[in-house]
Amino acid sequence: MKRKIVRLMLVGLTAAALTGCGLFSGHHSDGDDVIEVSDDEDNEDSDDDDADDDKDDDDTSGEEQETASADGSYTLARTPQSDSIMYYDPSEDKLYQIDRKELAGEVSNPDPEIYRIYDEEEYYKSTLIGAGDGFLFFRDNVSPDSNGDSTSIVYAIGVEDKKIYDIWKNTGNGYLSGCEYYNGTLYIDYIIGYDENYKSLGDNVVGFRYDKKSDSFEEADLDEGLMTIINTANDKDAHIRRSGNFSDAHVYDECGYLPAYMDGGLVLINSSGTTLKVPGFEDAYDAYYDPFRIFTVLMNYETGVGKACVYDIRSGEVTEVSDERGANTLLGKNGFKYYYSVSDSEEYGIGHNYIYEYDAETGKTRFLYDVKSEPGSSIAPGVEGFTLTDTYIYYVGFEKGNIFWMPVMIEDPSSPCCKYELGYETLFDYGTIDYISTTINCPDCGTDLLDIYSEYLILDDSISEHTDQINEYLYQKATDFQDYESEGLDDLGYGSSCEDHKDHPAWYRITDDYYVSSVNEICGHYLTVDMTGYWYGGGAHGYPYRGQFLFDLDTGEAKTLSDFYTGTEDDFKRLIAEKTKEDFLSYDMDDYGSPYFAADADSAYEQALGYISLDSGNYEFTDDGIYYYYPPYDMGPYASGFIDIFVSYDELLGTNSL
Repeated sequence: MKRKIVRLMLVGLTAAALTGCGLFSGHHSDGDDVIEVSDDEDNEDSDDDDADDDKDDDDTSGEEQETASADGSYTLARTPQSDSIMYYDPSEDKLYQIDRKELAGEVSNPDPEIYRIYDEEEYYKSTLIGAGDGFLFFRDNVSPDSNGDSTSIVYAIGVEDKKIYDIWKNTGNGYLSGCEYYNGTLYIDYIIGYDENYKSLGDNVVGFRYDKKSDSFEEADLDEGLMTIINTANDKDAHIRRSGNFSDAHVYDECGYLPAYMDGGLVLINSSGTTLKVPGFEDAYDAYYDPFRIFTVLMNYETGVGKACVYDIRSGEVTEVSDERGANTLLGKNGFKYYYSVSDSEEYGIGHNYIYEYDAETGKTRFLYDVKSEPGSSIAPGVEGFTLTDTYIYYVGFEKGNIFWMPVMIEDPSSPCCKYELGYETLFDYGTIDYISTTINCPDCGTDLLDIYSEYLILDDSISEHTDQINEYLYQKATDFQDYESEGLDDLGYGSSCEDHKDHPAWYRITDDYYVSSVNEICGHYLTVDMTGYWYGGGAHGYPYRGQFLFDLDTGEAKTLSDFYTGTEDDFKRLIAEKTKEDFLSYDMDDYGSPYFAADADSAYEQALGYISLDSGNYEFTDDGIYYYYPPYDMGPYASGFIDIFVSYDELLGTNSL
């Protein structure tokens, strides 16, 4: 099938240009662990490619618009496994939409199990690295061979010729730590591997450039200073730290050093092998760097409040640059400008994401925009898909069921911009989503002890003559979810002292969330409303929730499995247990791939009998049958999640449908 490339309009679009500025000049001094930094911040690369940026782009009519000149390709994707990829081609100043499934159909793929361009399951897709010079770049990890060794691979696909280009592979117990296409070279950072005592063998980096004559990617020579840093880190048992999505070569080009983790702390290593210790940043695993500074968010895990901070390499001083809202997440950098977000709630479950820019050259923090969350959406508004170009910030937005890419002009965030549609959430075909939110505070000190959020579907009148009846039922279920028994309030910390509340607020806070996840019509007469949720009360993780409501659209009545199943409770238990045994046998125990606690199929059968119940509600209706599911810890560990067992209606009811 010939892939259709959708040409989209984009006004004033330019690509990110993170140019090296050569401002970090390091050398050995008479003392140890000293890196000297030039104080001249005005020597930034003066190349200016924006001479054409003054075009009049105010016309946003239906005709395609030429965009301001850009100096590099890039991609927009919600996640690295997204089905929809938007690719910016600077040679045409156009943004194209590429569908993974259609792309997979066009590529002459020698081995779909290795080059996993598309699969229905997100887990089985190659990770998108980025784009450049007419190529999309992907990384993947091929399943272990008979020796237990897996192979990391990196490959490219030509946007025009749909050809796969092998670039790099590494077999063994090492792994990729990052990849980036930067200045015409694909840089690959990786851990070499581990010895018999599981000690790291160190880091390495390789680069590849496309050679037009051979139509292949050839290994490129890397800067000697960069390799000196890598070798110094390996000699000192230091491990290079990532800086956002930037490659080691990119960070070195901009800064003249690389950050590394050594002896329990952060150090900077320059091209002469000198190391500089950075005290107080041991927990700053996510950080961005420039020749003079380190930018990060330091979190207080007791309070859950963070602050955006800058470490000055020259003076050793740490300065907080966030305003009274604080900071939560690092988002990116462009030159000497850094971007971060902070989340705040007007009420629990309905939050705002506020986006800020910190300009390291001026020392000023600037608020850019905020986006409010919407019931029925799992999108992190304003930050999901956050992508920087020279002119725009892109993020994934959501409004009344519509998902879109939203461009925000960095210099004028209030300037109106065209949205680019990504699709529509089908649950909004049936109505709208509303919510109930409750917060219970300590009556003496006001500490937040319990937050409850529950969504419910408001069905559209056109779906059934009994819409009001269905809506009342769903609203009551959401209300019931809000009701905590009064005798359980002591568990929320009412019996603890306010001093403890204030010193350790995170210890006493419980959150309980309940979401509408999907709505579907099945078998011509029924409506299913699927719910998910998550309870958290401290510790390593919380506990997930899953449930479904089934309604007869002809009567408005809520139905359960007992309304259809005519067998006995024991019949039901034996049927589900036998299907569980079959599912157990579908896993290869030699590969340690089983999600079950049980060591053999008969044990799985016997354990299942103890958990199965017709009235448990642990099932979901589909067109063809039901999924009976075991919550975490019933039949398997928490990491296994819900274990689903499919039973057809023919096996369950003796009919082809519900």
